[in-house]
Amino acid sequence: MEQNKKRFGVISLTGTVGFFLAIAPVLDPYIFMEIGSGFTLKINDLIMLFLTTLCFSGSYKLEKNTDFLCKWLFGLGIIGLFGNLASGSDIANSSKNLIVWLIYAICLNYIWKKPCRDEFFYWVELIAIFASILVIFQFICGYIGIHMWDGRIPGLSLGKYDGWAGYIDVNTGDIRPNGIFQEASYLGIYVSIAYAQAFKEEKLKRMLLYATAMLMTTSVVAIITLATITVLTLIMKNKLSLSSRTTRKIFVLIGIFILILIIAGNLNTAIGDSITYVLKRFTNFNSDLNGARMSSTKYRIIGHVDLFNQYSFLQKLFGVGIAQYSQVFNVSAYSNVWVTTLLNCGIIGVGYLALCVFNLKKRVKKENIIYLVVLILVLSSDWQWFSWYFFALISACVLSSFRDDYVSITK
Repeated sequence: MEQNKKRFGVISLTGTVGFFLAIAPVLDPYIFMEIGSGFTLKINDLIMLFLTTLCFSGSYKLEKNTDFLCKWLFGLGIIGLFGNLASGSDIANSSKNLIVWLIYAICLNYIWKKPCRDEFFYWVELIAIFASILVIFQFICGYIGIHMWDGRIPGLSLGKYDGWAGYIDVNTGDIRPNGIFQEASYLGIYVSIAYAQAFKEEKLKRMLLYATAMLMTTSVVAIITLATITVLTLIMKNKLSLSSRTTRKIFVLIGIFILILIIAGNLNTAIGDSITYVLKRFTNFNSDLNGARMSSTKYRIIGHVDLFNQYSFLQKLFGVGIAQYSQVFNVSAYSNVWVTTLLNCGIIGVGYLALCVFNLKKRVKKENIIYLVVLILVLSSDWQWFSWYFFALISACVLSSFRDDYVSITK
């Protein structure tokens, strides 16, 4: 622990990589420049390329432990090519998307080689603490009508296709705190990493702060993720070496927390409205999925999966090509990763991706399986594919520390 404290006090490539992987989701929507309508250079792209150059100069070989994204894309690229041929869709556009993803995969291969797990979680927790405190202020100010910072960093520009939801829903007026992220669900995804880590380290005060923030977002993704992490961690308490005392405290805190929510919901209108909103989201879940209106829930869970019925036999096997179904049918491409992959790369593509994610389990230590579960939840509920939330979740799964490297060398 003393060694880690000393290392945090000096600037190193390892520490910088850990910091970048932690801050990248916050910087995700901000751009450095746009050229025309087809090319956008984001701030994260510049930092990633710079760090990759530094990491590449130390070792130019692709590592087996961190090259899995390249293998994922190689398989999906071949399947997608058959999809292009089966549907006559735009091969050039598919190739462009594949090349961009491949650049990210190669860069992450070199960046992930740095044993920066301790630094990564150090910064993730600091950012999560700041964001969670801001969520509480946004929640309070939103309900009492005081203007509050919406979390967008001043002086930085958003990409052409990036919006900023803020902490007040412009359509409904509902208070949905977003912290320093584009929208409430993105905060929930990010803070879930810190919550799982705090749970493992038995930091109860931080857990309460993160849980409060995730609940205040009223995001279904955040709440389901929070509940999943809590239940799964308690089930895995022996593997994670959680003390019996801590486990008992957590059960007591959960009981007290629920009781406080019920009492506060009856006494405070703001809290009561938020609880009602969340319950409504869950009780209307089935009607949202089956209704004619394309609600946010329907977009995330099933999207335009009904288009699959219009596919030919070959298209059902191979899809219509990477990033092509939205152009072929002139619809929005937004949905979760599984539905999008099914429509773009067919049954073989979604089966291949599922196998890739399953094989990722072999690279993840037992005590870090919770992050893989969160990754799968996010892939099933949002379009987080080669985004920095996607990379941050995988970082939590696969990053090693100096301690891990030392153990593997001495074995």
